Amino acid sequence: MATRNSTRGRRKAAGPPPVAERDPALLRRIHEIMVLTRAVEDRMVAMYKGGDLLGSLYTGHWHEAISVGAASTLRPDDYLAPIHRDLGAHLWRGMEPWQVMASFMGKATSPTGGRDGTLHYGRLDLGIYNLPSHIPANFPVATGMAFAAKYRGEDRVCLAFCGDGSTSRADFHESLTIASVQKLPNVFVIENNQFAYSTPLRLQSNSDTFAVKAVGYGIPGVTVDGTDALAVHDAVAEAVARARAGEGPSIVEGVTMRMHGHAEHDPADYVPQEMYEEWAKKDPVDLFENVLLDAGVLDADTAKQVREDARQLAIAARRKALADPMPDPSNIEDGVYAD
Repeated sequence: MATRNSTRGRRKAAGPPPVAERDPALLRRIHEIMVLTRAVEDRMVAMYKGGDLLGSLYTGHWHEAISVGAASTLRPDDYLAPIHRDLGAHLWRGMEPWQVMASFMGKATSPTGGRDGTLHYGRLDLGIYNLPSHIPANFPVATGMAFAAKYRGEDRVCLAFCGDGSTSRADFHESLTIASVQKLPNVFVIENNQFAYSTPLRLQSNSDTFAVKAVGYGIPGVTVDGTDALAVHDAVAEAVARARAGEGPSIVEGVTMRMHGHAEHDPADYVPQEMYEEWAKKDPVDLFENVLLDAGVLDADTAKQVREDARQLAIAARRKALADPMPDPSNIEDGVYAD
């Protein structure tokens, strides 16, 4: 898919620069994090099946181009409000793979200190808001972070993600309304992976894209191929620049496929097999690697080494997370507050 549909407010610009004219260090870093994301999640799927994890597991196979491509547009002091398909965004900002594994294992060394045994991890020191289960409950927080930055006169943008199904929730509309009226420095990324749990697109929305919803808020919206890391990067970079310039929020929709179930316990037998077969040909990690190989930014030996390094890092992360201690019960009340 190479469609780029826009709504009102888009500025005319020249086409994206050829791959060979882009920053090679940035391209290689995007590739490395995408490969690492896949390696870590593949390892965690094996850990789930082997009984290493305490509960369920939520993965982002085929979301790597969206999470990494979008996160790569931010400055280190910008805010990030990811969801459960965005491991790549966490890794881009500096989260260690073993910390993510430790979170799903409820270990004391996890970002939550073992207070959570699933996906609710984040690191405020990296500007990453702890993701909630109910999406897009991160959107109201994202508008708050953007409002705080504007109020304080700080040059900071907040990038927040949601899934296609969550665009039907009230907190999506409330957040977009506030952000647009206040011209907050927000960028809202919709990860359209065809299904809201088991609900297909045709039963979620009567519009052909979700970015078209931007019209209702008077802001720009664009739909891009969510398996194309450069398409995502370019669209989000433009939205980030617009937000940083004080022009308000934007919506970027990346269209991809959820190649595993909603979580690993979900067999996703409601998904037509032909959809899996079609989207299996659009692996974003392979596609981006081939783009870099064709452009001479990467050579075959280096690409092979990147994948092996990622595999070894994922293995080492599992080993560390398994060896880390469980929380001390005597500290169970630490960090709990009530008025």
